[in-house]
Amino acid sequence: MSLKILIVDDDIGIRMLLSKYLQRHNFETILAEDGLEGMEIAKKVHPDLIILDVVMPRMDGLTAARLIKFYKPLSEVPIIFLTAKDTEKEIELAQEARAEVYITKPFDVNQVIHVVKELLAQSVSEKK
Repeated sequence: MSLKILIVDDDIGIRMLLSKYLQRHNFETILAEDGLEGMEIAKKVHPDLIILDVVMPRMDGLTAARLIKFYKPLSEVPIIFLTAKDTEKEIELAQEARAEVYITKPFDVNQVIHVVKELLAQSVSEKK
């Protein structure tokens, strides 16, 4: 059974790039183009990890992360913020939204894969 990763970003190029690389590492990927769609999908499919952009239409990633973490069945799902926003205030807001990792764009895909694997390994061991 492959682990499911929800990728939420309004940039189709980033969604496709991450999806392609994650699938090469045997992860199942589900894609959403904004925070609202991402939150709705998360509630339906219960992903093992979520990668969220911060700035998106309809609902930003910070709001989506807070709502996902507030929703009890998803409260323990690790969240990685992948964003061009890199101010101290943005990082602080991400921490308040209970995101596990904050990666700024442009990013190294291999770094993202490494972080995904680490978070999922921690998540799986905590569930045992």
